[in-house]
Amino acid sequence: MSEVRNPHRGARSRRGPRPGRSGREAGFTMIELLTGVSLFAGVAFFLLQGLLASMTFANNSDAKAAATSLGMQIMEQIRASANPYTMVGFTDLPRTSLPLAAPYNGIVNPTPHSFQVEVTVNPNDNLTLNTITVNVYRPQDPDTSPLASMTTVLDAQ
Repeated sequence: MSEVRNPHRGARSRRGPRPGRSGREAGFTMIELLTGVSLFAGVAFFLLQGLLASMTFANNSDAKAAATSLGMQIMEQIRASANPYTMVGFTDLPRTSLPLAAPYNGIVNPTPHSFQVEVTVNPNDNLTLNTITVNVYRPQDPDTSPLASMTTVLDAQ
């Protein structure tokens, strides 16, 4: 007796369905693909948000370090003056962009950040002290708080 082949049945159907599939061809369905792509997009979105936040934090940290360095240069220039106790030549300086005028000249900003500097000298005649405050601002910041602020006290005698 010879075997009769059914022309409507392919070679796969003789072997039976594949494991995990109910007679369909191998591959992913559209629902599986959409689910996988949407999960990948969600994870990528949160990773990208974290990366952008860390880059912003690093840039702000770099700007604060540069502002602190700039303020320290001005403080060291005041302390190293010919007579820092009487503050020869050093007076109040309103909020000014770099480069600064004398006697605050020679201040170097090697970073790409732009800053404005304000120096306030407050004499206290009762205690013969001078309180010097240096504030460093970023001109593009919407708030008026300084990026870096440092204060020192010098004896006025």
